[in-house]
This record gives sequence, structure tokens and C-alpha cells, in this order.
Amino acid sequence: MGAFFIYILKSSVCLVLFYLFFRVLLSKETFHRFNRVALLGVLFLSLLIPFIEVTTNHQVEVQQTMLTIEQVLLMAEMEPATVDATGGVAVYEVASLSWIEILLLVYLAGIIFFACRNLYSLIRLFRLIHSGKREKLENGTTLVVHEQEIAPFSWMKYIVISRKDLEENGREILIHEAAHIRHRHSIDLLVADICIFFQWFNPGAWLLKQELQNIHEYEADETVINEGVNAKEYQLLLIKKAVGTRLYSMANSFNHSSLKKRITMMLKERTNRWARLKLLFVVPVMGGALYAFAQPEVKEDLGLNTVREVLQSKTGEDQDIFKFVDDEMEAYYNRSPKNAELKYKIRERQTHIVKVDANGQLTLNNKTIAKEDLKEVLKKTMVEHKRLAKEKYNSAEDQVGGVLFSPDTPKEQVKDLLSVMRDAFVEIRADIAQTSGNNSKEYLDKEFPILIGYGDISIKDRKKNPYNNSTTMKITGIHLKLLSAAGKVEKEITNFTLAELERDLKDFCTLQGDKKNEITVSMKVDKGCEMGIVTDVKTVLRNNYLLKLNYQ
Repeated sequence: MGAFFIYILKSSVCLVLFYLFFRVLLSKETFHRFNRVALLGVLFLSLLIPFIEVTTNHQVEVQQTMLTIEQVLLMAEMEPATVDATGGVAVYEVASLSWIEILLLVYLAGIIFFACRNLYSLIRLFRLIHSGKREKLENGTTLVVHEQEIAPFSWMKYIVISRKDLEENGREILIHEAAHIRHRHSIDLLVADICIFFQWFNPGAWLLKQELQNIHEYEADETVINEGVNAKEYQLLLIKKAVGTRLYSMANSFNHSSLKKRITMMLKERTNRWARLKLLFVVPVMGGALYAFAQPEVKEDLGLNTVREVLQSKTGEDQDIFKFVDDEMEAYYNRSPKNAELKYKIRERQTHIVKVDANGQLTLNNKTIAKEDLKEVLKKTMVEHKRLAKEKYNSAEDQVGGVLFSPDTPKEQVKDLLSVMRDAFVEIRADIAQTSGNNSKEYLDKEFPILIGYGDISIKDRKKNPYNNSTTMKITGIHLKLLSAAGKVEKEITNFTLAELERDLKDFCTLQGDKKNEITVSMKVDKGCEMGIVTDVKTVLRNNYLLKLNYQ
């Protein structure tokens, strides 16, 4: 659905641009048939241009804006499971109604409303046609005469007129309405109405239909004058009938359109035929639209090895892997308010879990795997899942890696697995940089963010009893500092049990009041501290909404 909204957005922009082009350059010219064709042409161009794929060598600001909008719409489709506070994997929630779904409901409601409105108008039109006295004319047109006073109009091959108008001004009105039928103006209005169904929110669609109706009237008025009807008498007739109202949106009414515009157009001198060349200005307008929608693609070879080396250095090869993955996850949370509240939701198919048991046996997504094969298999799996999500769901689904380990797993082994998983993300990002020509971290974080979590393999069990039997066990290998927004250390916590930590945090947050969200937690972990204990401490911090976490 995100792709459909992108198409509607692009076609709407094109329609507005082309309408403004027509309005400024051609709307006041007297070659009405040419203008009619031009107006219908730009309508179909607006629908066609979003399907044309163009690539450019360099990316400009307008292209980046369009790409950002596309990414927002596609990302909004993702149906999540909340990323676990301890590191980010395997905790799933029932998805709530997303903003893209709400937008879709509003959009569909608009389509249904305008479709029903036109259907109602069509039903009234049919009733009016079948309730009058019908007569077949020589040209194949059906004349419908009513005894009550109604504004004359035509639709398809029907002309509807009151008996009074037929007797008083029948010739002029019939010539006018017959011109509408002969030129098939009703088809134009039908096309315009269909366009409005899908772009009811776009003022350009409504203005284009109005402009098309004006051209219809100019063309019909011209036919009447060319048939020998006195121009002044005809203009007086239009003034006389100007008080009527048009009840049927899809019909051509005799008194439709601005009276002043119609009379002015009748009195206007014929436009020089060379003025038609103004239509050529649509070419740069179309080119500008294609350029704005183009996908940037730098063709020069950047050197894959060089790109990987640059990206590898950006990932902090020399820094602690635990700090790196935590920092990347925190940065991901901070990129949007939704993520900051840990409400970003991820489909189960987006997660790739590596488990290591007490014997060092590895599994990837519950399938046994050798460590030396892990990186390549993980890369292939994540790329394939993202590709399938794009093709099947038209959704840019971020991939999430996770490492789950038994409590007695050596820290170095966990570190090695996290490094392998990190390298898989880095190499995928390098390939993306090579293809796109853009190796900036901001761009790659949008295209393929590094999302890696880790935790005790019993983490799901601890959801029911979060701290197991360790609530009374003193933790000596972790030193916590609670800092204010100004960076001042307000409280230090050492040598604590998890129960004591939770109590101290609640008391401290209560004292901070409205400034609770400005608290930053500094966490220093000794080398000998078990990873399961670290995970438990982080869980307590998350449960108390202390989301700003720094490591020393």
C-alpha cells in the first residue's frame, strides 16, 4: 500500500504542475479543440510519468526529499514486535493500528464518498431521462422533453429540455447541446470524475475538470455562432438562463460555466495558430518531474574493498563489541519518537537469532550451523528476506540480528559471535554503498541499520519472573551513576541486589519528577561480570524507563 500512496503522491504533483502550466500558457487561447486535447493529454501524462524509471548520476535535494517520503511510507507498513529492551530480539506484541492504515481508511472513505455521490447523481439523471417524453432525432440523438422547468443539459446521446425552453429558444439550445454530444464531451467528464475518485484530495484534479468543462462550453458556443445564430441574441439568452443550477455533475449543462468567461471568449479575436507551440513548454515541465522522481545512481566504481575498509573503521573495530551494538541500537531508538519509546515493531520474519548452548553448539534460526559459515549464511538470509519483503509486501523491512547464550557461556565466545554478526551487517552495507555510490552513515542507517541484540538464552522465561532467583544476590561487578541533564552525577549505585536497584531507581525517579526523562545512566561493567547479570541490570533500567544508557 505504501507504493500505491507513493504513486498517488507523484501523480498528484504532476497533475498540479501540468494544470498550472496549462492555466498560465493556454487557458485564454481560442483554439478550443486543441486545448481540450492538451488538457486530456496532460491528465494522462500525470498518470503515466510515475511509472517511468529514470536514474541520475548525482543526487540533488529534491530527489532526496522524494526518497525520504518514499522511505517513510514504506517503513510505516512494518508490522512489529517490540524490540526487547535488553538487546532487541524475540518479544512480540499485537500490532496496533498504524498511521499508514489510518491514512488508508481516510483515503478509501473519500473514494467511497465521491463514488456514491456520483452514483446518486447518475441515478437522478436516469430517472429524469426516463420520466420525460422522449423523441428520436435524425442524428441519432434522443430528445427528452419535460413539462416542468429544468435547466437544459445533455449526457451521452440524450438532450433534456423543458417544454418552455424548447418552444422559446429551442433552436439555439439544441444546437448547443448537440455540439456537446457530437464532440463526446460526456466521455471527458467521465474520465475527469474517475481521476477525482482517486485524487479527491488534490485541488489540481478539481480545477482540471472545471477547466475542461469551460472548454466544452466554449466549443459548443462556437458551434452555435457558426450555425448562423445571432451572437448578441445568443449572449442575451445565456444571460437569461444564467440563473439556473446544474444538478448533474457528469452532464453538460446549457448554462454551465462562468457567463463572463463565455461571452468574453465569443468576442475574443482568434489566436494565432503559432501559439499552439506553447504546448512544447510541457516538455521541460515533464523533464523536471522525471528528474525529481529519478533514483540517484552513481556509476563510477568506488572500489568495493575500499568501501568495506571505510565502513569497517566506522563501526568501531577497536572498540568493545558490546558497547558498539548497544550504541547502534540506542541510536536507532533515538532516530524517531516511536523508537525512543521502544514501540518500534518488528515482524518475526525480520529477526535472525543465533543461539549458543553450554557445549558451544550454534544454531541460526533454529538450524545448526558452523561458526565459519555463519557470516555468509546470515548475509544471504538477511538480504533475501529484505528482497522478499520488498517484492511481496512492498515494504522496506529492517533486519534484526540477535545472539542468545546460556549463562555459563564465556564472554569471549559471545563477543566473537556478535563480531561475526556485526561483520555481516557491515558487508551488506558495503554492498549497498557500492551500488548506490553513497557510503555516508546517515544513508546506510536508513537503508540497512545495524540492529543487533544479545541476552541470556532463558530471557523469555524471565519475562514471567524477570530476575529469577537473583533478586537477593549482591552484584559487585557493575557500577552505576545517575546523571542529570547537565551531566552532574546525582547518585551512584554499587554492590546492590536487583530488588534494591529497582527500589532505588523508583525513589530517584520520583524525586526527579518531570525531569525524569532527562536522566542518563552511566554503566561500568567489570571484565569478570557474567553477561546474564548485565542483561538483568539492563532489564531493570528499561523497566524504569531509563533509556539513556552510556557505557564506560
